[in-house]
Amino acid sequence: MTIDEAINQNKPIIIKAYSVSESIEHYIKLVLTKILQKHNCDVLLIPLYTAVKELVVNAVKANQKFIYFEGKKSYESVFFDSEKALQLFRLEMTRSVAKYLDTLARKNNLYALTTISVIDKNLCIDVENPTPMSETERDAVAKKLTIAQHCEDITDYFIQAQEDDYKEGAGLGLVLITMMLKGMGLTQSNFIIDSDYEKTIASVIVPLTQATLQEYQKRISETTPKIA
Repeated sequence: MTIDEAINQNKPIIIKAYSVSESIEHYIKLVLTKILQKHNCDVLLIPLYTAVKELVVNAVKANQKFIYFEGKKSYESVFFDSEKALQLFRLEMTRSVAKYLDTLARKNNLYALTTISVIDKNLCIDVENPTPMSETERDAVAKKLTIAQHCEDITDYFIQAQEDDYKEGAGLGLVLITMMLKGMGLTQSNFIIDSDYEKTIASVIVPLTQATLQEYQKRISETTPKIA
């Protein structure tokens, strides 16, 4: 079934990614472009593509992190409760290491599964990976999203998040997604991250309506510099 056929028949489109390659990026953008064109919401492409790509990148990195820590035999007992260990992971993630972890992800069938569908004029996006978040990560994500929901922009977030031990690095993409959704007049109920003992799922719901378009265009006009 082609992308056009799936969209016309309201079938979900599923994208499997072991890494975030150019072909994966192109496919995500193509799917979103066609869906948004059908619903006359083309203007939402940039923020929605940015959000989906960020979620897929996060999911792929979570799988790579799982493989990395499993290789050190310390996934649950030490490393996931240690911010220093996470910093070590980020430092060691050279291009060659990332490519090696990509190979291991394929070998172990660890992938990010993105499902894109439209239900009752709502664009529904789920990005799932088969690795759970640690308690430390869940708390950090919840804190970030709560703070971000009450901020006007990323600068405001950094001001309000002075006590956030995790304000650097991982998780800032989630803050940006929250900001972009707020720019469409949406709330935290439109962006949910859930993790159990087997998997993590990030869900985004965007109404493809005139109200969403008007709110987004209003925000764009307010933030666009005026030329005297």
